[in-house]
Amino acid sequence: MNYSYLYRIVNSFTNNLLVEQRYRMILEGLQVTLLITLCSVILGTLLGGLVCWARMSRHAWLQRLAKIYIDLMRGTPVLVLLMLMYYVFMAPLGTTGVVVAIVTFGLNTSAYIGEMLRSGIESIDKGQREAGLALGYTPRQVFMRIILPQVVRKIMPVYLGEVISLLKGTSIVGYIAVMDMTRASDLIRSRTFDAFFPLIVTAAIYFLVAWLIGLLFNSLLEKRRTRAIVAAVTLLVLGLLGSVPSMMEYSHKNATDQTVPPLFLQLEGRPVGTVIGSIQDIAVTRYAPKANIMRFSSMTDLYASLQNGKTDVLVGENITVLANPTLMEWIDTIDAGMPPTAVAICMQQGNTALQQDLNNYLAEIRADGTYQKLNDRWMENKDISQNPIPKQRGTGKTIIVGTFPGMPPYNFIKNGEPSGFEIDLLTEWANRRNYRMEFLFMEFASQIPAVQTGKVDLSIGSIAVTEERQKNVLFTDGYYFGRILFYTRKGELENIFKNE
Repeated sequence: MNYSYLYRIVNSFTNNLLVEQRYRMILEGLQVTLLITLCSVILGTLLGGLVCWARMSRHAWLQRLAKIYIDLMRGTPVLVLLMLMYYVFMAPLGTTGVVVAIVTFGLNTSAYIGEMLRSGIESIDKGQREAGLALGYTPRQVFMRIILPQVVRKIMPVYLGEVISLLKGTSIVGYIAVMDMTRASDLIRSRTFDAFFPLIVTAAIYFLVAWLIGLLFNSLLEKRRTRAIVAAVTLLVLGLLGSVPSMMEYSHKNATDQTVPPLFLQLEGRPVGTVIGSIQDIAVTRYAPKANIMRFSSMTDLYASLQNGKTDVLVGENITVLANPTLMEWIDTIDAGMPPTAVAICMQQGNTALQQDLNNYLAEIRADGTYQKLNDRWMENKDISQNPIPKQRGTGKTIIVGTFPGMPPYNFIKNGEPSGFEIDLLTEWANRRNYRMEFLFMEFASQIPAVQTGKVDLSIGSIAVTEERQKNVLFTDGYYFGRILFYTRKGELENIFKNE
């Protein structure tokens, strides 16, 4: 038996699920996934019946309206519709992300279910309706007793497929900071930097839930009550597990073991936004666990959440504010009271030759004045939009670089090309070594896993050096030290952080 392999499996299971009770993130995420799926199916079915009625109406304007609705839902990507509902149409209502997700998926699903019902009804021979009326049934009785049972049997396989598709489609709700099962997996990966185990566990749970849903529907159709009850109860239990108090405790450091910066204490109960996997995410999770933490994939969505009132406070980084004059027009900031953190380039464990070469380069540019020029150009300049895009001149070996291009002045996209302080810094290194760089854009939380799995040779993107990260990847010497700030809307700083 390969004990080393078994040890890695056990260690991965412990690190990803047991340490800090991370299994609860999966269970709570599963609860949200099942809730959104169930409510969306109910809403989608009810609206689908209405859409079907409109499509089969004798009024031409109703038919036309229903056709436009169906085309609109079919032609709009669900993710785009979700973002529009969250940030535009439902933003003034102050509804939660879960409610927005239910409404969005319900609307989208209703278009498909409406067409399923219409096709099923039209496939029933009209003679059956006439026969029912001849027997004295009312039109409503004909539909409920004769037409509908046949329609249900005909469309059930397609309807089941739509429900399972909806279940899997809910994995995108993390884009509006809803902590579903997929988002919980992303959060665990951002903590443990294990790209394999959390994804496998999540995929296995999705498969189990989809199988149980299929078992429930088929059992109901075949009138096998015992199997249907077992499937329904199992789904109910899975949905309730996220609400069960923890039965196991594991020793780990938490906020009570450390000195908590005072401002973090005032975040309790407030909606607080951060970028998933960032040093700011780690800080607010550790020091303000009772805050309503909303984790976003991009800085754009993060800022939008504050503008639209979805969050009261953002946890960000100091230099990104200074580099964005437009942002400074509508926010106030305050230092979070934490020590500066070093930002560096990361690479695979064991690649000490590359680490040493990059450290030598950093020493070179500090000595010859190049670093100061780069720093003045990007980090001390309030109008970085006028800076030229760094140009590569290397023609030799290709270096694959992973980057999160959403943190100006560190890293951003200009005219479709990567630009910013870190891009300039690394381009200068590649030009001096005659390397050619290929950039892969990715979410912040994916940068370190991409290095670990060999998808990229290096990662840059305002990656702060932490003790836990150093156990998984190598870092260069720090080339900038950033501070964590809290952002609020203009005029709200003193109301949130009182007596400070």
